[in-house]
Amino acid sequence: MELIPVIDLYQGEVVLAYQGKRKDYRPLHTPLCPSSDPLKVVTAYLTLHPFKYLYIADLDAIMTEKDNGIIFSEIRSRFPHITLWIDRGWPPLPGHPGQIPVIGSESLPQDWKPLLAATKPPWILSLDFDVNGLKGPRDLLQCTEFWPGKVIVMSLSRVGSRAGPDLARLSSLIRKNPGRQWIAAGGIRNHQDLKQLQALGVHTALVASALHHGTLKNSPGGRI
Repeated sequence: MELIPVIDLYQGEVVLAYQGKRKDYRPLHTPLCPSSDPLKVVTAYLTLHPFKYLYIADLDAIMTEKDNGIIFSEIRSRFPHITLWIDRGWPPLPGHPGQIPVIGSESLPQDWKPLLAATKPPWILSLDFDVNGLKGPRDLLQCTEFWPGKVIVMSLSRVGSRAGPDLARLSSLIRKNPGRQWIAAGGIRNHQDLKQLQALGVHTALVASALHHGTLKNSPGGRI
Protein backbone atom coordinates (compact mmCIF):
# COMPACT_ATOMS: atom_id res chain seq x y z
CA MET A 1 0.00 0.00 0.00
CA GLU A 2 1.43 3.36 -1.00
CA LEU A 3 0.66 6.23 1.33
CA ILE A 4 0.50 9.80 0.04
CA PRO A 5 0.56 12.53 2.71
CA VAL A 6 -1.90 15.43 2.43
CA ILE A 7 -1.74 19.12 3.19
CA ASP A 8 -4.74 21.46 3.02
CA LEU A 9 -3.77 25.08 2.39
CA TYR A 10 -5.89 28.01 3.52
CA GLN A 11 -4.64 31.59 3.67
CA GLY A 12 -1.11 30.34 3.19
CA GLU A 13 -1.17 27.97 6.15
CA VAL A 14 -1.72 24.24 6.53
CA VAL A 15 -5.05 23.64 8.23
CA LEU A 16 -6.47 20.61 9.97
CA ALA A 17 -9.32 19.29 7.81
CA TYR A 18 -12.39 17.80 9.47
CA GLN A 19 -15.42 16.35 7.69
CA GLY A 20 -15.28 18.89 4.88
CA LYS A 21 -16.45 21.72 7.21
CA ARG A 22 -14.02 24.20 5.73
CA LYS A 23 -15.22 27.26 7.63
CA ASP A 24 -14.20 25.49 10.85
CA TYR A 25 -10.70 24.49 9.74
CA ARG A 26 -7.95 25.79 12.00
CA PRO A 27 -4.16 26.07 11.54
CA LEU A 28 -2.47 22.73 12.02
CA HIS A 29 -0.84 21.89 15.36
CA THR A 30 -0.24 18.17 15.95
CA PRO A 31 2.20 15.78 17.65
CA LEU A 32 3.99 15.34 14.32
CA CYS A 33 4.23 19.05 13.50
CA PRO A 34 3.39 21.92 15.88
CA SER A 35 3.64 24.42 13.01
CA SER A 36 1.21 25.27 10.19
CA ASP A 37 4.06 26.43 7.93
CA PRO A 38 3.80 24.32 4.72
CA LEU A 39 7.54 23.71 4.40
CA LYS A 40 7.77 22.56 8.02
CA VAL A 41 4.81 20.21 7.55
CA VAL A 42 6.41 18.61 4.49
CA THR A 43 9.68 18.29 6.41
CA ALA A 44 7.82 16.56 9.24
CA TYR A 45 6.24 14.09 6.84
CA LEU A 46 9.68 13.27 5.46
CA THR A 47 10.90 12.31 8.93
CA LEU A 48 8.48 9.39 8.66
CA HIS A 49 9.37 8.23 5.16
CA PRO A 50 10.92 9.58 1.91
CA PHE A 51 7.55 10.00 0.25
CA LYS A 52 7.56 10.40 -3.54
CA TYR A 53 4.22 12.20 -3.77
CA LEU A 54 2.39 14.92 -1.85
CA TYR A 55 -1.29 15.78 -2.26
CA ILE A 56 -2.16 19.46 -1.85
CA ALA A 57 -5.68 20.85 -1.63
CA ASP A 58 -5.53 24.58 -2.31
CA LEU A 59 -8.65 25.67 -0.45
CA ASP A 60 -8.04 29.33 -1.27
CA ALA A 61 -8.27 28.56 -4.98
CA ILE A 62 -11.22 26.17 -4.54
CA MET A 63 -13.25 28.56 -2.37
CA THR A 64 -12.12 31.99 -3.66
CA GLU A 65 -10.17 33.52 -6.53
CA LYS A 66 -6.87 33.45 -4.64
CA ASP A 67 -4.31 30.67 -4.85
CA ASN A 68 -1.10 29.41 -3.25
CA GLY A 69 1.08 29.16 -6.34
CA ILE A 70 4.06 30.69 -4.53
CA ILE A 71 3.91 27.94 -1.91
CA PHE A 72 3.79 25.25 -4.61
CA SER A 73 6.95 26.73 -6.10
CA GLU A 74 8.67 26.82 -2.70
CA ILE A 75 7.82 23.17 -2.04
CA ARG A 76 9.06 22.09 -5.48
CA SER A 77 12.27 24.04 -4.97
CA ARG A 78 12.96 22.69 -1.47
CA PHE A 79 11.85 19.10 -2.19
CA PRO A 80 12.56 18.43 -5.88
CA HIS A 81 12.18 14.65 -5.52
CA ILE A 82 8.48 14.99 -4.60
CA THR A 83 5.79 15.07 -7.28
CA LEU A 84 2.88 17.29 -6.24
CA TRP A 85 -0.74 16.25 -6.79
CA ILE A 86 -2.56 19.59 -6.74
CA ASP A 87 -6.30 20.15 -6.43
CA ARG A 88 -6.97 23.86 -6.87
CA GLY A 89 -10.46 23.73 -8.35
CA TRP A 90 -11.26 24.73 -11.91
CA PRO A 91 -9.34 25.41 -14.06
CA PRO A 92 -6.64 22.95 -13.01
CA LEU A 93 -2.96 23.75 -13.14
CA PRO A 94 -1.12 22.29 -16.14
CA GLY A 95 0.69 19.04 -15.57
CA HIS A 96 4.46 18.58 -15.89
CA PRO A 97 7.02 16.10 -14.48
CA GLY A 98 6.90 17.63 -10.98
CA GLN A 99 3.20 18.39 -10.83
CA ILE A 100 0.01 16.45 -11.61
CA PRO A 101 -3.37 18.22 -11.56
CA VAL A 102 -6.24 16.75 -9.57
CA ILE A 103 -9.70 17.68 -10.79
CA GLY A 104 -12.35 17.44 -8.08
CA SER A 105 -15.93 16.68 -9.07
CA GLU A 106 -17.17 19.47 -6.79
CA SER A 107 -15.32 22.05 -8.91
CA LEU A 108 -16.48 20.91 -12.35
CA PRO A 109 -18.45 23.50 -14.32
CA GLN A 110 -21.77 22.80 -16.04
CA ASP A 111 -20.17 22.11 -19.42
CA TRP A 112 -17.75 19.62 -17.94
CA LYS A 113 -17.77 16.96 -20.68
CA PRO A 114 -15.92 18.84 -23.47
CA LEU A 115 -13.58 20.34 -20.89
CA LEU A 116 -12.52 16.98 -19.49
CA ALA A 117 -12.30 15.50 -22.97
CA ALA A 118 -9.82 18.25 -23.86
CA THR A 119 -7.74 17.89 -20.68
CA LYS A 120 -4.32 16.53 -21.50
CA PRO A 121 -2.95 13.65 -19.40
CA PRO A 122 -1.67 13.03 -16.88
CA TRP A 123 -4.40 14.13 -14.52
CA ILE A 124 -6.32 12.55 -11.64
CA LEU A 125 -10.05 12.66 -11.02
CA SER A 126 -11.36 13.09 -7.49
CA LEU A 127 -14.91 11.89 -6.91
CA ASP A 128 -15.91 14.08 -3.96
CA PHE A 129 -18.65 12.68 -1.72
CA ASP A 130 -20.37 14.25 1.27
CA VAL A 131 -23.28 12.96 3.34
CA ASN A 132 -25.65 13.78 0.46
CA GLY A 133 -23.69 11.89 -2.18
CA LEU A 134 -21.51 13.08 -5.03
CA LYS A 135 -20.61 16.77 -5.06
CA GLY A 136 -20.70 17.95 -8.65
CA PRO A 137 -22.47 16.81 -11.81
CA ARG A 138 -24.43 13.64 -11.01
CA ASP A 139 -24.01 12.21 -14.52
CA LEU A 140 -20.26 12.07 -13.91
CA LEU A 141 -20.75 8.67 -12.24
CA GLN A 142 -22.35 7.28 -15.40
CA CYS A 143 -20.09 8.94 -17.98
CA THR A 144 -16.99 6.98 -17.06
CA GLU A 145 -15.50 7.34 -20.53
CA PHE A 146 -14.35 10.79 -19.41
CA TRP A 147 -12.48 9.41 -16.39
CA PRO A 148 -8.68 9.08 -16.38
CA GLY A 149 -6.83 5.97 -15.23
CA LYS A 150 -6.41 7.21 -11.64
CA VAL A 151 -9.48 8.03 -9.56
CA ILE A 152 -9.64 9.26 -5.97
CA VAL A 153 -12.68 8.42 -3.88
CA MET A 154 -12.78 11.38 -1.50
CA SER A 155 -15.13 10.77 1.44
CA LEU A 156 -15.28 14.31 2.82
CA SER A 157 -17.53 13.48 5.77
CA ARG A 158 -14.86 11.06 7.04
CA VAL A 159 -11.84 13.33 6.62
CA GLY A 160 -10.14 13.81 9.99
CA SER A 161 -12.89 11.85 11.75
CA ARG A 162 -10.97 8.60 12.31
CA ALA A 163 -14.21 6.83 11.31
CA GLY A 164 -12.50 4.46 8.89
CA PRO A 165 -12.59 4.49 5.08
CA ASP A 166 -15.85 4.20 3.15
CA LEU A 167 -15.38 0.56 2.20
CA ALA A 168 -18.93 0.10 0.89
CA ARG A 169 -18.69 2.98 -1.59
CA LEU A 170 -15.22 1.97 -2.70
CA SER A 171 -16.29 -1.63 -3.21
CA SER A 172 -19.29 -0.58 -5.30
CA LEU A 173 -17.28 1.75 -7.52
CA ILE A 174 -14.50 -0.77 -8.05
CA ARG A 175 -16.97 -3.52 -8.93
CA LYS A 176 -18.75 -1.33 -11.49
CA ASN A 177 -15.58 0.21 -12.94
CA PRO A 178 -12.73 -2.33 -13.04
CA GLY A 179 -9.36 -1.59 -14.57
CA ARG A 180 -8.61 1.73 -12.89
CA GLN A 181 -6.13 2.67 -10.19
CA TRP A 182 -8.27 3.57 -7.18
CA ILE A 183 -7.10 5.91 -4.44
CA ALA A 184 -8.86 6.05 -1.06
CA ALA A 185 -9.19 9.27 0.92
CA GLY A 186 -10.96 10.06 4.18
CA GLY A 187 -11.16 8.35 7.55
CA ILE A 188 -8.10 6.08 7.31
CA ARG A 189 -6.90 5.31 10.83
CA ASN A 190 -4.46 2.42 10.99
CA HIS A 191 -2.88 -0.65 9.41
CA GLN A 192 -6.10 -2.65 9.61
CA ASP A 193 -7.86 -0.05 7.47
CA LEU A 194 -5.06 -0.30 4.92
CA LYS A 195 -5.34 -4.08 4.83
CA GLN A 196 -9.08 -3.84 4.20
CA LEU A 197 -8.49 -1.38 1.37
CA GLN A 198 -5.86 -3.60 -0.13
CA ALA A 199 -8.27 -6.55 -0.06
CA LEU A 200 -10.67 -4.47 -2.18
CA GLY A 201 -7.97 -3.76 -4.74
CA VAL A 202 -7.02 -0.28 -3.50
CA HIS A 203 -3.25 0.14 -3.38
CA THR A 204 -2.91 3.89 -2.77
CA ALA A 205 -4.30 6.01 0.07
CA LEU A 206 -4.26 9.71 0.92
CA VAL A 207 -3.55 10.20 4.61
CA ALA A 208 -3.05 13.08 7.02
CA SER A 209 -4.56 12.62 10.50
CA ALA A 210 -3.18 9.09 10.91
CA LEU A 211 0.33 10.37 10.18
CA HIS A 212 0.00 13.43 12.39
CA HIS A 213 -1.26 11.38 15.34
CA GLY A 214 1.13 8.46 14.89
CA THR A 215 -1.25 5.58 14.17
CA LEU A 216 0.59 4.73 10.93
CA LYS A 217 4.11 5.68 11.95
CA ASN A 218 5.30 2.07 12.15
CA SER A 219 4.33 1.26 8.54
CA PRO A 220 7.63 0.00 7.06
CA GLY A 221 8.66 2.23 4.20
CA GLY A 222 5.21 3.73 3.98
CA ARG A 223 3.84 0.38 2.81
CA ILE A 224 2.22 -2.75 4.21
